[in-house]
Amino acid sequence: MPLPQLVPGPGPAAFDVQESAFSYDILGRYICNTWGELDQQRVNGGYPFDAVVIGAGMFGGYIAERLYRHGAGQAARILLIEAGAYLLPTHIQNLPQRLGGKVGGPDAARTRDTGTQNVVWGMPWISNEAFSGLAYCVGGRSLFWGGWSPRLTANDLANWPSAIASYLNGPTGNDGVYRSVETEIGTFPSTDFIVKANLYQKLDAAFQAAIPAVPGITDVGEAPLAVQGASPAPGVFSFDKFSSGPFLIDAIRHDSANNASHLDVSRRVFLLPRTQVLRLNRGAGGAVTSLDLRVDGQPQTLALSPTCAVVLANGTIEATRLALESLGVGDTRFGSPRVGNLMAHLRSNITVRIKRTALGLAGPPTDLETVAFLVRGEALGRRFHHQVIAASVVGNDPERTMWATVPDIELLGNMLSNQDPNWVTITFRGIGEMEDQRTLAPDPARSWIDLSPETDRWGMRRAYVNLVATQNDKDLWTAMDDAAFALALQLAGGNAADVQYLTPGGWQAQRPQPDAQGNRFWRDILGSTHHEAGSLFMGTAGNSVTDLDGRFHGVPNAYVAGPALFPTLGSHNPSLTGLSLARRTADALLAGQRPAIDTAGGFSALSLNPADWQMVGQGQGSPAAVRHHGTVLETFNGYGLYFYTAEQFANFVLKLDWRVGRRDDNSGVFIRTPGPGAADALNVAVAQGHEVQIDERGFDAPSGTEGHPEKRTGAIYDLQAPSAFPSKPVGEWNTYVIEANGNTIRVTLNGQLVNVFQSNRRASGFIALQAYKYSSRVQFRNPQVRRLP
Repeated sequence: MPLPQLVPGPGPAAFDVQESAFSYDILGRYICNTWGELDQQRVNGGYPFDAVVIGAGMFGGYIAERLYRHGAGQAARILLIEAGAYLLPTHIQNLPQRLGGKVGGPDAARTRDTGTQNVVWGMPWISNEAFSGLAYCVGGRSLFWGGWSPRLTANDLANWPSAIASYLNGPTGNDGVYRSVETEIGTFPSTDFIVKANLYQKLDAAFQAAIPAVPGITDVGEAPLAVQGASPAPGVFSFDKFSSGPFLIDAIRHDSANNASHLDVSRRVFLLPRTQVLRLNRGAGGAVTSLDLRVDGQPQTLALSPTCAVVLANGTIEATRLALESLGVGDTRFGSPRVGNLMAHLRSNITVRIKRTALGLAGPPTDLETVAFLVRGEALGRRFHHQVIAASVVGNDPERTMWATVPDIELLGNMLSNQDPNWVTITFRGIGEMEDQRTLAPDPARSWIDLSPETDRWGMRRAYVNLVATQNDKDLWTAMDDAAFALALQLAGGNAADVQYLTPGGWQAQRPQPDAQGNRFWRDILGSTHHEAGSLFMGTAGNSVTDLDGRFHGVPNAYVAGPALFPTLGSHNPSLTGLSLARRTADALLAGQRPAIDTAGGFSALSLNPADWQMVGQGQGSPAAVRHHGTVLETFNGYGLYFYTAEQFANFVLKLDWRVGRRDDNSGVFIRTPGPGAADALNVAVAQGHEVQIDERGFDAPSGTEGHPEKRTGAIYDLQAPSAFPSKPVGEWNTYVIEANGNTIRVTLNGQLVNVFQSNRRASGFIALQAYKYSSRVQFRNPQVRRLP
């Protein structure tokens, strides 16, 4: 049900906070937008979006926040589209423990949508392997993820483009983007909640002693967990367990607080929930120019500028479905477009307990301790690792103990009094690398994604996911499991009597074995890891789907964020690397939209320091003003001229970009004016200088009619009409090149000469930009001058 309007009718949309019998929806209201708000701000002159991010999960929320922060100097506008609704402001494990870490969590793994799942988890695709679904909510799976976030190793990156490996690690290994992202998400500095006391020290020593005795194990180190209890640096807010939610919320509220007009037309970041993107539509040149949507179940079309970046950040499978449906990717030999190189992880969970005496721990524990290690290994030319979690507390689930909070001293005492005096429980979560298949012609016998004839409720073809463990994968899986069992025995000092193994029937002294069918109860199904990757892998054109910035080959404005870009998967959780690549994509598309100074043509930039500009306004009420968005200047409020005061110009060529948000926006570029110090500065600027007009209508105020030839874009205002009108559509950037040389003034618009005027007015003076009225918001960027003799 839509929220009630505070201001009914066609005016600016304003909505109250929704209240129920139980709660106030303050966060949802203050973070999310409606389709009506988006449409109204467009009607009122909001500029087109520079980026549309599909999916508000871990990677979508992160890339939208970075586009907002780092696009401020370009006045970049970002729309984030999420299929689900707002759920939680932070990771679920940062909330009170009695919520169970389960709010919205999946009920079960299955291959098809056979009924409602718990709160937010839906089944967007179908598969030969059971899977848990996708989290349809703002924050997505980042609200639920485990937090392990290691780097890919040098061996993991051996088959990646060398430029990406250098970008991630930097020359010394700690000056690349990995270190920056590790600081953001809380893996650096080290995980501060793990107490490096007695249990940690004894286990660390036992691991160091065990490594030489276990084939394939290469190293052991501290667990790289995205958990931080204090701010890692000034200006970075602290959090417990990272999710993209707080980053995104902070950006949206920052945008609102810094919006001086408090109008949606001036806002830079919007979040549209409960919106399913069905298809990307392409126009001339192959660019995506519109999106087909279902907003709260209603069909809508979102028109886009061909320069607007569209980022698919809605998970590997769904991003691939959109690419197959809309962008012409995929091998069509199979009756439906298909892509390969689909990878997940081979995952096992082996739980043992080891006698405290075998670890050199004397007597019952005096502290409640939970520790974690990362143990890496290699076998058969590929990688695996074990996430090792140990707890000196009674119970069979040290991972749950590690994430549980202890809210009071009585509960802490109770847990300590129930310690088992004889055993330490240890879980080895083994994660192994699946084989890659970096080819545009997928092998039908391997893992792949195509479009199923089975449709969703909107009539769109679902993705079909075929996940297959090859024989090489199975061999690696066995080697990884063998390494875990061997490590457990070595941690017990090689004494089988000091180690026991957890089975469905309880603890036993013998190492577990496969059943008669070869099944191993400790292994997870392939679809359960949430680590799907690789189907839209990056590389060179003709040998990959995307380039090194995540852009689809052959599509100038469509990008991918997330593990779908990975050429190979390695064994590690893909979150850290996926976030690092999302940062690269954000920076690349902002750089691609940033205009350059034409130094080769002899131009130099005009200063954008506000101290070098001066506004002269007219009349009472709202004063004329120009807002500086870094490199973008935006006129608003009343009538006035914004003079560039650092220099006067005689013979010169001025180049600058401009755009209007509505057809009735009005402005102009003044040249050779007497300047802000002149008496009656506004009127003498009109009488003695020249205005190169910006008005798509050619509006004549005295008569109230449109189409006046000397008052239309390209005209020398009230002096000479332009010979042509090659303006771009409303919202897109235009380029003026204005040459004043002697008595001749030439105006070129978007590369076409539209006016040549012989003047008998002033031969030198100031440059100025016109602010016209409150509702007229015209933007300028990249002003640059070439001085003529």
